[in-house]
Amino acid sequence: MDTTGCRALVTGAGRRIGAAIALALGEAGMDVAVHYSGSAQGAEQSCAALAKMGRRACAFQADLSDWAQAEALLPRVVAQMGPVRVLVNSAAIFERSDLVDQSQAQWRRHMAINLEAPMLLMQHFARQWQSDQPPDGAGRIVNILDRRVLAPPPGHLAYNAAKGALWSLTRVAARELAPHITVNGVGPGPILPAAGEPLEQFAKVIAATPMQRSGTPQEVADAVLYFIQNGFVTGQMICIDGGEHLL
Repeated sequence: MDTTGCRALVTGAGRRIGAAIALALGEAGMDVAVHYSGSAQGAEQSCAALAKMGRRACAFQADLSDWAQAEALLPRVVAQMGPVRVLVNSAAIFERSDLVDQSQAQWRRHMAINLEAPMLLMQHFARQWQSDQPPDGAGRIVNILDRRVLAPPPGHLAYNAAKGALWSLTRVAARELAPHITVNGVGPGPILPAAGEPLEQFAKVIAATPMQRSGTPQEVADAVLYFIQNGFVTGQMICIDGGEHLL
């Protein structure tokens, strides 16, 4: 796939891994719609960095826990920037919970942001494709999953359930949307410490992985680019986790 001049939407692109993905897409020649929820300053920084590359970049705020805002996001992007050929669902929340103490509010928040919003964006991406299919290429959807979907550990019930369901959705969508749209996933492992996670705990996780180091947001972005540039791979996931999924 020739990415030069293509338009992409990256959710959660104002910070962390999402920002790295947005910049990697810009370096590959793509114009980028930078979604953010609360990271307005980070989104502005992502847009400024993309503009320095000579790429068009626009920031779009949306609270993905709100069904109506999630549903309206991609149509807003298309109306302002034109048809989108690449969708990267990166926005997510990661909070501790367990079965005994799981609250309804937290459960619904994780399902809304980590599962329902990606589904709505994929749905509108597919509808856009049906009405405005480019004659010279295919569409790409990449969902940022988690290596945990292969062997979910305890301690993050709502998160694990939502990401596991998104992995199932990725495979179902890959079959439904072929041959015109590929749908794949990237499963990061220990890339960055979670918000509020003690550095000592993160260091223990890193030490236990076969590669004995943390990954980088750029390594995740490289995997996203692989799925964008390869037109014969669909329904797959790459774990960027230093071998953590083997443990």
